[in-house]
Amino acid sequence: MTPIFRPSTGFKAAVALLSLGFLFPAESGRAQDAYPSRPIQLVVTTAAGGTGDLVARVVAERLSEALRQPIVIENQTAGNGSVAVGQVVRAKPDGHTLIFMADSTLTINPHLYQLTVDPVRELAPVGIAAKMSMVLLGSPALKANNVQELIALAQANPGKLNYASTGIGTHLHIGIELFKMKTKTDIVHVPYRGNTGALVDLMGGRIDLILIGQPALAGQVEKQKLKVLGLAAEKRSPLLPNVPTITEAGVPGYQVSAWYGMLAPANTPPAILERLAQEMQRLRTDPRFNQAIGSQGLEVIASSPKEMTDSVRAESDKWREVIRVTGTTLTPK
Repeated sequence: MTPIFRPSTGFKAAVALLSLGFLFPAESGRAQDAYPSRPIQLVVTTAAGGTGDLVARVVAERLSEALRQPIVIENQTAGNGSVAVGQVVRAKPDGHTLIFMADSTLTINPHLYQLTVDPVRELAPVGIAAKMSMVLLGSPALKANNVQELIALAQANPGKLNYASTGIGTHLHIGIELFKMKTKTDIVHVPYRGNTGALVDLMGGRIDLILIGQPALAGQVEKQKLKVLGLAAEKRSPLLPNVPTITEAGVPGYQVSAWYGMLAPANTPPAILERLAQEMQRLRTDPRFNQAIGSQGLEVIASSPKEMTDSVRAESDKWREVIRVTGTTLTPK
């Protein structure tokens, strides 16, 4: 299994300690010197073989080498990440149990689910490893070839177009709800259990649209003649240089991305948290890490704990408003 880390005071306090370099000299020093003393368990909230799992395994490989201990990965996807969070916050906060998750567990779940554990309060940030921007795809049969044509088509046919997602509360779901909110369109949500079925139906014309991460494209566009309508990012992708951002295409400020990062339980000694944060930030200049992540169409972030906290706060505010305005619930409409 893989380490699940527990920070000593929760998100804000842990970040403050790290920012100020404040460590309890004797006790924390001894904790850091002895750490890690055995294999680390890393609980991953995404399914084996998916993008988040891939990032987690690359991070685990590089950190295992730096920390000189094995990192064992356990995939725990139940409850959209909430089961994994509960498991980690109950673990001994000694840095030998950590969690690796998509940001939706921290930024979307709290606004949709009745959670028994607050992940923001009960976990401390280590850092964001990588970020994945989303691409808006249309089926070959869609009577629109760009974002402006899509908006005109949807506005002329309210409730007639549909879009797929991999489940309620995912980026693929809430991201299109943001698009609908910004463009004043009515597009029907059809949740699926995974990308495979959704893409098959998109290719067959039974689904009109999907918002999907770049790694999932993997040759599908060329083989299936899917329509790449726009990139939901701040800037164009090196992998899709001819695809405009959706902001460029006329929807200002439309950005949807998922990041993957590591956290620890909220009472992990500050010195251990500091060590993990340092190793995470070193990945920014690690050639092997950059090659492995970049080849998948992901952006290397390797952030500090404070940068992670700032991102959680901003994204949480953004998705809270989208959920409120659109009336999104766990029950499909």
